[in-house]
Amino acid sequence: MYRLIVVIAFLAALTVPAQQPTQQPTQQPAQPSAGSNWQHVQALPVGASINVKARTSHASCTLKSVSADSLTCTHGKDLIFQRADILTIKIPHRGRSALIGAAIGAGAGAIVGAASGSSSCTQQAGQLFPCFNLFSRGDLAVIGAVAVGVIGAPIGGLTDFTKSTVYKAP
Repeated sequence: MYRLIVVIAFLAALTVPAQQPTQQPTQQPAQPSAGSNWQHVQALPVGASINVKARTSHASCTLKSVSADSLTCTHGKDLIFQRADILTIKIPHRGRSALIGAAIGAGAGAIVGAASGSSSCTQQAGQLFPCFNLFSRGDLAVIGAVAVGVIGAPIGGLTDFTKSTVYKAP
C-alpha cells in the first residue's frame, strides 16, 4: 500500500507545472503568432496529409500545391481553398496518438490492477465462499495494463489528440 501511495504522489508531482517567475512585458512591435504564418503551410511537402477547416467547409485531404493566396489538395477530386477562407490547417498524427493512448491506458490499468490485488488470503470461520488466490498483484497489474492499453490505443487514434496546428488564421 505504501508503494502505491508513493507512486501516485510521484505521478501527481510530475503533472504539476513548474512555476516560473513572471517577466515584465517589453515594448516590441506586435508580431503574428508562430501558428498564423502562411510560410509554414508553403513549407509542407507535396503529398502530406492535412486537415483544412475553412469558413464554409472542412476536409481531410492530401496536399497538392500551395500558392500565396490559395491551397489545393486532393480527396477524390481537387479541392481549392482560398487563404482568406481558411481558419486552420492541421497535420494528423493518429499513430502517435494511438501509442500515447495505449501508454496512458496501460499505466492506468497497471495501477488499478496492482491496487485491486490481494497479497494474502485467509479463510475465516463462517465464510460462505472459499478464498482463492488465483492472481498476484503483479499478475493483475499486467492484466490491467494489457486490457486497458488495448482500449486506450483506438481511443487515442480516433481522437487524434496530438495533431499539430500548422496554420491558424490571424
